[in-house]
Amino acid sequence: MSQILSLILVYTEGWQDIADFQRIKVYVEEMAPDINVFLASNLSRNSYTRKIAARKPTLVFSPIKLLSFQPIRGRFYVGQPCSKLEEMKALVAGGVRVPKFEEITPDTVLSEHDYGRYVVVKPSHPLASWGAGIELVRTNEVKYRSPSTYPVGHPGRLAPMFAQKFIDCGRAMTCRVLTFFGKPIFTYCRESTRELQLEKKQGAFEIRDFMPTAPNSVAYVARATDLFAFAETAFRAVPHVALQGCDILRARDGELYMLEINPGGGTWMFSNVNAHGYKQRLNVNDLQDEFDAFRTCAKLLIERTRAEAT
Repeated sequence: MSQILSLILVYTEGWQDIADFQRIKVYVEEMAPDINVFLASNLSRNSYTRKIAARKPTLVFSPIKLLSFQPIRGRFYVGQPCSKLEEMKALVAGGVRVPKFEEITPDTVLSEHDYGRYVVVKPSHPLASWGAGIELVRTNEVKYRSPSTYPVGHPGRLAPMFAQKFIDCGRAMTCRVLTFFGKPIFTYCRESTRELQLEKKQGAFEIRDFMPTAPNSVAYVARATDLFAFAETAFRAVPHVALQGCDILRARDGELYMLEINPGGGTWMFSNVNAHGYKQRLNVNDLQDEFDAFRTCAKLLIERTRAEAT
């Protein structure tokens, strides 16, 4: 018989439902009798689990970074929040197509020749989410702001802001491709039902001018093979993060651009705080059914555990 190995699945209450990981555990045990699967709460030391699992070569998976639970040994695939500027640099170094970007400093002067007429100004802080601090700005109006001038609670007070070239998609759209070791396990795409009309806008842009917002938007599951292949390039560029929430744009000319991969791991969309909303918008009862996600995760974890457990 093959050597017995340990696989530890770490769930975090409020971020993932233990039931998801229990289903993955069952699939792994059915397909791989050589792997012992342990479930551990990230909010507890789990001393017994730590000791028992550590008797064998181990692989550890946690969607978000490890907290109270600290395994004794193993190959770790855990969420790793990082500056969005560093994330973009890693994607570029790995050959992934991202919109042109740069940090906004006191010396920044952006050229329409390089960026076009519009840029998206974003916070680089790793915990900035839900669109906080994101604005569409005319390129010639981009100016550096001292962190202290941002309102209390604005992520620009905590880390540099950066400018990213605005990608014309014809209609405001975004697609989240959730991948596990580069393979799609969920998609959620939103698209505005209205054509972009930025040239007609007077004054500051509002979020509905450049991002898909209800009720003037549709949501759907995308299965385009080029979308999946593009998402997989992000894992090849950042192979130490197993769970990646790839936010992708499809430009008017068909080109795909990666906005970010959310390496912090708060993207376990099957049972996080957004799960109910996804089910309603997509009119599905079980989000994992779309790509047989938990069985897919089990197969990939078996492969990785057998190849990399230490």
